[in-house]
Amino acid sequence: MYRLLVARIGYQSWASDTLHVDWASESRSLRLDIPVEPIPLPELSVSEENVCPTTREQRERAFALYESVLPILATVSHTADLGSLRMQMVRPRKVYFRGGTYRFERDTTTVVVPKSLYNASPEHLVAHGYAGVVDTMTTFYAPDGDALAAPGFLATHCLRPVRSEEEATVGLGFEPKPGREVVDVAGVLWIDTVAGEPRELEFQYTSLRPFLRKHLEPTLRLWVEAHHGRVNFSAIQIRDESRFGGVLHFGRLAGDRWLIREWRIRRPALVYRGYFAAGSRGQVWPMTRSLEFAGEVLALIPP
Repeated sequence: MYRLLVARIGYQSWASDTLHVDWASESRSLRLDIPVEPIPLPELSVSEENVCPTTREQRERAFALYESVLPILATVSHTADLGSLRMQMVRPRKVYFRGGTYRFERDTTTVVVPKSLYNASPEHLVAHGYAGVVDTMTTFYAPDGDALAAPGFLATHCLRPVRSEEEATVGLGFEPKPGREVVDVAGVLWIDTVAGEPRELEFQYTSLRPFLRKHLEPTLRLWVEAHHGRVNFSAIQIRDESRFGGVLHFGRLAGDRWLIREWRIRRPALVYRGYFAAGSRGQVWPMTRSLEFAGEVLALIPP
């Protein structure tokens, strides 16, 4: 015994009476007389409230560019099951102090990992921004395909078209909407207008100072005072916030799948210069230093 349920968005659902089918091989025709009953909705008023420093024409042009590459961006997912990727990765391995400045050695290695670029979920990025503390470790995220294709990205960023020196390339610029108080990203997604494909994304982190003051400065202060006693801390010195960010290069897999083929991300670390005199409190000047993480996909190993 069966019942048929007919449903369509915007209309009342309809269910048939009980139907009897005696044999598995039985085939029969059935005519359904379904009343059309639209679901009444309250009056909806749509108005535009723009907080972005762009004209309407710029926003329309930017959104058209965004829609043209949205299907591709939606496939560049860090959670997609692509198999394993053989990658060459560059990352800071050791930090040491010599001659009054911090120096960073870099370690290059080839590894096999299941995903190209680890990242937080789009919902996390919208709510908490592109930096956070995970298991006492400071982590900075990148605007990958998942993030760019999410509705929350449009809700928190202003878009604008950007001209390119190359005739067949155009840029889709983005920046956080006014009032965003978390670490966010601004930059340009460069698009091949002939192929309709994303090529490269350049971005910078924004609103870094409050995050560094809240999460990195206390740890630095504890370390300095453990070695030099009570000291006076100056305000954090950030010479050029725009140097912290990265570049992501997109690449096509077999079929219609895409991935981030190569990336370079520069995240801030907090170091210091200090003056310590016997019998008086020392003076410390915290400042930012760049840590670079990079990677390149060398081969795809099918699952």
